[in-house]
Amino acid sequence: MKTLIKLAARMTGLALAAVLSLSTACSTPLKQAAPKDGQLTESYVWYDGSREQTVWLNPQVVAEFNPGKSGVTAAKGVDAHATMRPMKQSQAGVRLWQINNTGGVAVRGLMTSNPAGNYSPVFHDSPSNNGRMRALPGNIIVYLDPQWDEAKVSSWLNSHKLEQVKKLEIGSNVYVIKTAPGLAALDMANMLYRSGEVKAAFPDWWQEVATR
Repeated sequence: MKTLIKLAARMTGLALAAVLSLSTACSTPLKQAAPKDGQLTESYVWYDGSREQTVWLNPQVVAEFNPGKSGVTAAKGVDAHATMRPMKQSQAGVRLWQINNTGGVAVRGLMTSNPAGNYSPVFHDSPSNNGRMRALPGNIIVYLDPQWDEAKVSSWLNSHKLEQVKKLEIGSNVYVIKTAPGLAALDMANMLYRSGEVKAAFPDWWQEVATR
């Protein structure tokens, strides 16, 4: 009889342990939260002249350029808890949204709900979300062969279906070329530089201004 009582008690203890184990398992999130150390993992390259530079994507921040009232509604539509992220120094013409979403999905959602808006993923100059931020408001800067005349420049632009925004007076044949905001600008700059047809090509970056 005592043996049966001990066996029943043991079985009850095992059952309780199983219930507690199941309860613990169910309280664990299926998707783990992002690392608290703020380390970023997705990187992109761009070319500062011939020097390859690396930036790291922050999937939780989106830049909105020339923001309007409709941008607030769009951001809240993508994430009801979206908040404006403060910058080290206030800068006109740009607003940063902290959004609990992946960067690519957030940007696409914002563009869908607010087609007139200008949005870009936000990058950092180091693999930490505390590094200096930069984003892509649109347009790239291109250094063409300084020996080209206006006719050659015009022919080259037409052959690539590119639109000149303005010529910069910082050298011979340096131009701002029109592109859409976001990764389209980075992709175009990299493609042109890697083609070997230009001396340099890089995005017309927006960069966070640090306080002194």
